[in-house]
Amino acid sequence: MQVSKTLDYAVRSLVHIAQEENSVSTIEGISVKQHIPQSYLAKIMRKLVQRGLLRSSTGPDGGYSLKKQANEISLKDVYEAIEGDMQLVDCMDKGQLCELFDSCNQRSVWDHLQVNTLNFLENISLQDVTERKFNN
Repeated sequence: MQVSKTLDYAVRSLVHIAQEENSVSTIEGISVKQHIPQSYLAKIMRKLVQRGLLRSSTGPDGGYSLKKQANEISLKDVYEAIEGDMQLVDCMDKGQLCELFDSCNQRSVWDHLQVNTLNFLENISLQDVTERKFNN
C-alpha cells in the first residue's frame, strides 16, 4: 500500500494550517514551507474546502483556515476528501458484486484490512499529527 502524493500534501497542508491557529494561511506560504507546487496545492485546497475541512477567504488578508477544530478532523476525513471512499481492491466496489464474491478466499482478508485501516485513520486527529502524539 502506498499513500498518494496528493494525500501526503493534503495532510502536510492541514498540519501547517493547524499550527497557524489564529491566522489564515495562503497557498504561497504553504507552498514555500511545505515544498508543494502552488498549482497542485490549489487543487488540493479546493477539494478540502468542498469537503468542509477548510474555509477560504478572499481579499488582501485572505487565505485558508480550518473549518473545524483540529481535534475534530480525522485522517479518515482527509483521506475521503482527497481519495473518496476507500476501495483496496476493485472487487470491493460498493456498486457492483464480483462474480467470485461467494467463493473468494481473499475477500475477508481485504475487507478486514480495509475496515481496520479506516478505523485506524478515524482514531487519529489532525491535532494528534500536529502535536506528534502518535507514536509507533
